[in-house]
Amino acid sequence: MRAWALQLYRWLLERLYHQFAPLYDTVATLISRGHWFVWGEALIPFCTTPVLELGCGTGHLQASLARNSIWSIGLDRSPAMLAQAQRRTARLMRADSRAIPCADQSFQSVVAAFPAPYIADPATLSEVARVLRPDGHLIILLAAGRMKLAHHPLWHQLTEHGWQLEAPAITAHTTPLQIIVARPPHVTHT
Repeated sequence: MRAWALQLYRWLLERLYHQFAPLYDTVATLISRGHWFVWGEALIPFCTTPVLELGCGTGHLQASLARNSIWSIGLDRSPAMLAQAQRRTARLMRADSRAIPCADQSFQSVVAAFPAPYIADPATLSEVARVLRPDGHLIILLAAGRMKLAHHPLWHQLTEHGWQLEAPAITAHTTPLQIIVARPPHVTHT
């Protein structure tokens, strides 16, 4: 993506996550032809309790996890998104993914559905590795549609840093979903 396009994309996301948070569900529904939140539910079979959801947004995945008896907590840095999420769940925390306010090895699964660029931040990946249990995993729904995950920059970044990656073949509503299941490199927690 060209630099100016990436800047515009980030600017638009910032507006959608803050000032226009009440419109988020409508925009996501329009973009996905009504499948956005169903696609997110495709992550549930990969989630093992306890689960931390990064960028929980308006709380749809949090509500789905609760309906499936999977204990989870949603993290988002946007107070406007968390205000929307509170209509669906109470287990929420306002924080930045680069400084997760949880103890080492707190979670079996960390999940992110259609994450913004924060997911590729080395500080985020370091924090995810820190809060995951030794046999835990990061689950990312990166995209809906056909693409070669092995060509995605995030795939390369995780591989270069020693994460073990899988790309399960999942289809929801006839749409192939691009999911990464990643195990961090062995980390010595202090």
